[in-house]
Amino acid sequence: MNKKISLWISILVALVLCVATFLSTALVMNIAHQIEIAQLKGDLNNGETSGYEDMHDKLSEIEAIVNGYFVGDIDKDALTDAVCSAYLAALGDKYTMYHTSEEMAEYLSTSEGSYVGIGVQVSYDADTQGIYIITVFPDSPAMEAGLLVGDIITQVEDIVCSEETYFKAVNAVKGEAGSEVTIKVKRGEETKEVKMSRRKVENVSVFYRTIGDTAVIEVLQFTQTTAADFQKALEQAKKDNVKYYVFDMRNNGGGDLNAIVEVLDMLLPKGKTILTASDKNGTVVQTFSATTKEYLDAPMAVLINGNTASAAELFTSALRDYDMAVTVGTTTYGKGEMQSLISLADGSGVRISTYFYNPPCGVNYEGIGIIPDVEIDLPEELASKYYQLTDEEDVQLQKALEAVKNED
Repeated sequence: MNKKISLWISILVALVLCVATFLSTALVMNIAHQIEIAQLKGDLNNGETSGYEDMHDKLSEIEAIVNGYFVGDIDKDALTDAVCSAYLAALGDKYTMYHTSEEMAEYLSTSEGSYVGIGVQVSYDADTQGIYIITVFPDSPAMEAGLLVGDIITQVEDIVCSEETYFKAVNAVKGEAGSEVTIKVKRGEETKEVKMSRRKVENVSVFYRTIGDTAVIEVLQFTQTTAADFQKALEQAKKDNVKYYVFDMRNNGGGDLNAIVEVLDMLLPKGKTILTASDKNGTVVQTFSATTKEYLDAPMAVLINGNTASAAELFTSALRDYDMAVTVGTTTYGKGEMQSLISLADGSGVRISTYFYNPPCGVNYEGIGIIPDVEIDLPEELASKYYQLTDEEDVQLQKALEAVKNED
């Protein structure tokens, strides 16, 4: 059913942020209870909307012209979604966007434990308007089909990827177990078509193994189950009597705020600042600190690369700032903004940058990244088969194993 709502009101809906529902996503971190929606409403009701009257008047004028002269049919729902999307896009922030009610429903229904799909973690690529693969899960259809980190999905079935169709395309990858999905993948200058059978994929985020007397703990992303899995890895490492720890954060796009706080709480001494959140004026609005008495007192190294982002950068910077770990690899992505996913009254929503998150030293790395202590890149021929590398072939891992023992 078409909604009888004026264009300027649809803009105001995006501004008011009428229902505060904060959620974390793969590349998006949340900060619960920090935005006071009631206060925002109060400000608007008190007339503090200076600067927007001209915009509302202009949109109303355009609407009157359309209603009076346009010969075609008018889809009010489509108009509302388009205006809200354009409003947020005009802010110029690549992390801020509007989600339709259908996109929000799919977003909120995503299971943290497992799902039926092809086994990739993705984000939107602004340069190509495609689906950028940031993680290929082990033992997944995507890995078996040869998909790699850095590949860009440009089409899913008959859906050509763009800013407008991004979530529709992402959702189309999922489906019933055993059903087939055809995608087009761009790698460099080459685009190829790949057909895969969907199946249940475990959303595993933590992998543990030992190499000699060193524990290698790889974290693919920070989800609601990461902290528990990370704790199990640390407990197993103690049972294995390891002397050194290498935390592999390569290709980790970030994730849940609570997860990274809980993980760092296991590693940092009690009372140490984990991170601070500050507003656009630089005012610190919240500080997260370690609360547990136990911490990891052992030589540590953190492996990073250009796909290490968000929560994974916080992990890296916290251990670096307290001089608890040596960092090895290449400069990280540089995402120091915090987003909140906020539901609107009609079921749609906005994902909006709300705060900056700062490491213990207080220096934000948005758009800059973290430069490793030991810089070493993977040669192109090795990077192209990242998930198929043996430990001996992985020159970055080998350098980390060397560097962590120099910390002893």
